[in-house]
Amino acid sequence: GMISMIDDYIGEVLTTLERLNMADNTIIIFTSDHGDYMGDHGLMLKGPIHLHGMLRVPFIWMDPGSHAAASVSSLASTSDIASTILSRVGIRPYYGIQGRSLLDALNGSGDYQRDAILIEDDRERVYLGMTEPQRIRTMITDRYRLTKYQPLEINELYDLADDPGETRNLWDDPESESLRAQMTERMLDLLIEYQDKTPLSPRAA
Repeated sequence: GMISMIDDYIGEVLTTLERLNMADNTIIIFTSDHGDYMGDHGLMLKGPIHLHGMLRVPFIWMDPGSHAAASVSSLASTSDIASTILSRVGIRPYYGIQGRSLLDALNGSGDYQRDAILIEDDRERVYLGMTEPQRIRTMITDRYRLTKYQPLEINELYDLADDPGETRNLWDDPESESLRAQMTERMLDLLIEYQDKTPLSPRAA
């Protein structure tokens, strides 16, 4: 029923755009803020555990300038949406904008490359019987998920190719020590890269 309701109202949006003669001048984006556990690991709804079902979200880009249907498997983040829109309409992004344009990936030009994405999750509510809200940082690559939780003393490292169900945490596996170090260093690089910059570039300030 919920899916049917979404379908009905998206249909109303599309019909209205056609009626107003705006369909040929409107980009439509369909996405969401998070996924749903849907029974993964016995969990329902949503929460501060970064399982793959929670992190993956739908992303559909309908562009009147392109009528070719395609499915793209590149790594992407919701923080990329603003940069993609600005790039599509020819507006230069402001200095320090987070995320990068997905146009090359959407157009299939092959120029879009990203080896990892960062997910930052700061909770305002107390979950799971803890005494303070959680702060979670996750890095996803084309093969692995690395997650660090605070104040929980939990770290996670999963090989999503060999273990798509995320049932074997490699963080404390002695054979994965080198991989853990590499992934942790890469996450640190991303945390520095994603740090907000000053409103103006140093040369303009």
